[in-house]
Amino acid sequence: MTNSSVYVGNLHEGVNNRVLYDILIQAGYVIDLYIPYDMETNKHKGFAFVKYETKEIADYAVKLFSDIVILYEKTLKFAISRPMTTPNIPSRPSSNRRVYGK
Repeated sequence: MTNSSVYVGNLHEGVNNRVLYDILIQAGYVIDLYIPYDMETNKHKGFAFVKYETKEIADYAVKLFSDIVILYEKTLKFAISRPMTTPNIPSRPSSNRRVYGK
């Protein structure tokens, strides 16, 4: 199984789906962008996951963005994410999740 998901860390609280998507799309086709939110504070947890169309695009995104993307004076961290199974975590309403289709 190839993994085309990228972990994006060190997000400032002002970063939202649109801002992050506009950066991430520069590497290639984005299938899904997920920013987990804390159920109690309703603020995101400071990280996100992006799923690209292919593993090659995900690898390219990590190389392209690592150590150069700075938002709100915070340098974002990029890494290929581990393959995940279905989480046992309650999800936030669907307004948090963006699915991009062709």
